[in-house]
Amino acid sequence: MLPNLTWWVLGLNTAAALYMTGVIWLVQCVHYPLLRYVGAAAFADYHQRHVAAIFPVVALPMLVEGLTAAWLTLQPPTGIWPPVLWGGLVCVLAAFGVTALVSVPCHDQLAQGFDAATLDTLIRTNWLRTLAWTGHGGLSLLALAQFGCRRP
Repeated sequence: MLPNLTWWVLGLNTAAALYMTGVIWLVQCVHYPLLRYVGAAAFADYHQRHVAAIFPVVALPMLVEGLTAAWLTLQPPTGIWPPVLWGGLVCVLAAFGVTALVSVPCHDQLAQGFDAATLDTLIRTNWLRTLAWTGHGGLSLLALAQFGCRRP
């Protein structure tokens, strides 16, 4: 991969990973726990508004993160230890997998109305996404440091 292109792909990957790390910690520590206090009467409407509002906040960064992590893993830049890149891709796949297989079904169920057990499952399993995105954020910074944080 060309050094200039590598710098941009690494930069986009790191920015997306750190952005998603910040988003997921806010969701995990603030937003999801506060869902308990919305009230049953307003819950379905509030939840629908949450889903509609969060999509544009996370869709593009997740797409960028997934594509750049895959690209870096399949086209490893010189100077970056491959397990760092593979570890980052595994973190991304874990976050995306938990999102698709656990979080989305929980949200689908919550769209019908408040259910304490489903919300507890969402909060508990969201720690997996929180750890995965945090791990990818750290690994992407390490990859950037290994590349030398240099712009050709």
